[in-house]
Amino acid sequence: MKRAFYILLLLIFSNTLFADPNTAQLDKLRTEYLTALSDYLNAPKVYESFLKVENPSAQILAYPGALEAIMTKTTWNVFKKISYLNKSEESFKKAIKLAPNDVEIRFMRLAVQYEIPEDLGFSKEMESDKKFIIQNIKSFNSLSIPLSLRKQILGFTHRSKMFTPIEIEKFKLTLALN
Repeated sequence: MKRAFYILLLLIFSNTLFADPNTAQLDKLRTEYLTALSDYLNAPKVYESFLKVENPSAQILAYPGALEAIMTKTTWNVFKKISYLNKSEESFKKAIKLAPNDVEIRFMRLAVQYEIPEDLGFSKEMESDKKFIIQNIKSFNSLSIPLSLRKQILGFTHRSKMFTPIEIEKFKLTLALN
């Protein structure tokens, strides 16, 4: 009995000791990101939080891309809006270059590009991202992201009308929202 306790203690300690610091940081930042989704005036503050991360993972690099697009709502200046969209596009390119098979990053870019008027020319990868997501959804580790963000993802699949009912059902199963 004592031996099992010590093994359990060792496992807990080693997981804490060797845990990827980006993972814990990403969890916290995702929660902050959700505040910016619900109130775009929080986007600049949350954006700064992401920029402070040293040695960011590809996922951490992608979130500023989404926030840059959200920040277009914080200004009436058309040139500033276009600047934010250019930055957003560059952030997503960097993130996808680092992790080309990451479903979460592709999904974020798809959602951002969906919200941008197509005639602005920032929605070029929507079809390829959608196809990639559908083909790779089974590899998506949804339990590593907060439930509230999983609900946002599922809500987008319904709201965007880009996905068939069968595809949405696959998302529900993958996101463990049944």
